[in-house]
Amino acid sequence: MPPIGFVILINPCSPLEQSQRLIQTLNRMFDHPPIACHHDFGQNPRFIEGLPTNVRVVRPHVDTKWADFSCIEAAVRALRLLYSGDHPPDWFVYLSGADYPIKPANRILNELQSSKFDAHMEHILVQRRAPPHSPSEWRLEGHKGSAWPRGCHRRYCSIPVTVPWITRRLQPGIRTFQLEHPLFTSGRIPFSPTFHCFAGEAWFCANGRAAEVILESYSHNTKLIAHYRKVRCPEESYFHTVLANAPNLRLSQDPLRYMDWTSGGNHPKVLTVDDIPRLAASNAHFARKLPADIPPEMLRELEYLIQ
Repeated sequence: MPPIGFVILINPCSPLEQSQRLIQTLNRMFDHPPIACHHDFGQNPRFIEGLPTNVRVVRPHVDTKWADFSCIEAAVRALRLLYSGDHPPDWFVYLSGADYPIKPANRILNELQSSKFDAHMEHILVQRRAPPHSPSEWRLEGHKGSAWPRGCHRRYCSIPVTVPWITRRLQPGIRTFQLEHPLFTSGRIPFSPTFHCFAGEAWFCANGRAAEVILESYSHNTKLIAHYRKVRCPEESYFHTVLANAPNLRLSQDPLRYMDWTSGGNHPKVLTVDDIPRLAASNAHFARKLPADIPPEMLRELEYLIQ
């Protein structure tokens, strides 16, 4: 069994050269590991030419859009493709084309193979009254901010209700309210005192046992899938909920991914050569988001980190 494999969700709106560079680097570092890619050919019929035989592409593709359950579908199909062969990997790393390794291959492999965890994934219990913002609950540096935990409950654990409304200009309209109290949500959402909602950063790595749990849940837990099809940004909660509720899995809170959210907004900041010292000092295996056109001096520094 190969020690590591990769699931890559390629953004069809980003330059394909970015994903091609990532694949070439992974092949060089890990001696052509199994790689499963998803690319939305409907949005971009062009794709990477001359892919090596260790790289397989999901066919047919999923029509994807940002912050939608279609991204979960695409990732699950790629994961199923990765584990469908005769020699599935011990571990898989879930990547986007904007990710890049920042530690040598032998360190990544040694730390994963000696890990006492089945998955390295930020997974925070989503509660109606979120705990105070603190380093032990939510990382102060690089996270999305203290309002994010509260927003997760509204996003994933509520029932939307649309009612007629009169606008300030006295025009008829509609308005949507989110009902969050258990009196309204009990039995109408898939969460309960024995099956909790979790959320966190979308990107993670996990072993074959965790992959089996994801694929099994996706095949049989139709109620959970139906719920997440209706919410925004399911990629920040669906996998977390599946794995964190699995009784036989052990999860680490560290996704082994470097991201910087200090710029605000819906995306982490695009890293520059000035961030290299922080990448080197972190315990992360991969970093995001890298610029589509990595400057030569930054690429040289990244190559030095992975030697």
